[in-house]
Amino acid sequence: MTPRTALAPTLTLVTATLAQAIIAGLTFGFAGDVSPWRDPVSDYAWHRGGRPLFTVALLLLLASAATLAVAAQLAALPRSPLVSTLFLLWTAGITVVLVFRSNVSAAEPTVSGGIHRAGGAVLFASLPLAAWTLSTRLRAEPRWVTAAPTLRRGAIAGVVTATAFGAAQMITWLPAGLLERAALLAEFLIVTTIAVALRRAARAVHPSAAAEPAVGARAEAVAAESGRGVR
Repeated sequence: MTPRTALAPTLTLVTATLAQAIIAGLTFGFAGDVSPWRDPVSDYAWHRGGRPLFTVALLLLLASAATLAVAAQLAALPRSPLVSTLFLLWTAGITVVLVFRSNVSAAEPTVSGGIHRAGGAVLFASLPLAAWTLSTRLRAEPRWVTAAPTLRRGAIAGVVTATAFGAAQMITWLPAGLLERAALLAEFLIVTTIAVALRRAARAVHPSAAAEPAVGARAEAVAAESGRGVR
């Protein structure tokens, strides 16, 4: 496994895990101010100490997207233009949510808040659809076929939770906050599934360099024995 091929998916796993850990920390740390059952994750940005942590979590998600794209390129992950477009939309959704702040209150809508909500909708819809499409493509590729079922399950979880979260915007008794956090967890599982598949594929194509000296030593030993036999 070459250093570059191994490093990109590893960085994806690290940054995605850190982002999810920050969201989990905010969920428990601000439970008294932001209800994990009712309130959106972006509400943490309106509380002291929450804004920088929320920003860091989104920046880590963007870093995950960048390293995942690099890892896919290095490992020659088969993908279609549709998958690439959906992945770019996911990245754009994260960026919009980062740049435009949410509404302080649903009773006081703003232009920034409306753009933020639209970015969130793109964020939650695009990645599960990309994963679903990619899993279908991978089932036809012997090198990637083992990753396809896990990715498909993550895509299903993402579609279900994103749909439920969307429904909660209109059905007030649904736990919108809980469903949004579940959708974020599903996206985390999708990202990590792809990253793990890329690491495994890298190992299969590039055997560990640690084995190379041993192979060389055995070759030299065989050559030495042959030399003694000739004499």
